Amino acid sequence: MPLLILIALFAIADFAVLFTLGAKIGLLASLVWIVASGALGIHLIRRESLLTLQRARARMAAGEIPSDEILAGASFVLAGILLIAPGFLSDIVGLICLAPGSGQLMRRWSTRGSRGAGPKGAEIPGDWDAHRRDSDSTASSADTDPIEGEYLGKER
Repeated sequence: MPLLILIALFAIADFAVLFTLGAKIGLLASLVWIVASGALGIHLIRRESLLTLQRARARMAAGEIPSDEILAGASFVLAGILLIAPGFLSDIVGLICLAPGSGQLMRRWSTRGSRGAGPKGAEIPGDWDAHRRDSDSTASSADTDPIEGEYLGKER
């Protein structure tokens, strides 16, 4: 809920700045800025989403987790969304997201919640390699005798 309130306050402030600066620089200049930043945002989202997908596929093919590529792509997509939104404040925040060090900040911020993941780290659901490693380590120490039981067929 607080995030929704922050987004609403940011949108109100963005429109207030847009109307204030629009009155000072003129309607035509404001419209040109909004259309140009929107076009840049759309171009950025298209280009970076495809590049991020290709880099993530390459890392997954190499057997690695593409977390850095996904976070970098998320930073660019967030910047593109903010550039598409009409307003000067959102454009400024979007341009800050495009700065070279912003991806590092996003990585640091996103890893704060996963510090206490345990000795194995944060495992991804469906990570069969981690499951296979765990089962291999327990299979060597466990009994390898088959489990005996009876099969009860279902009558039709």
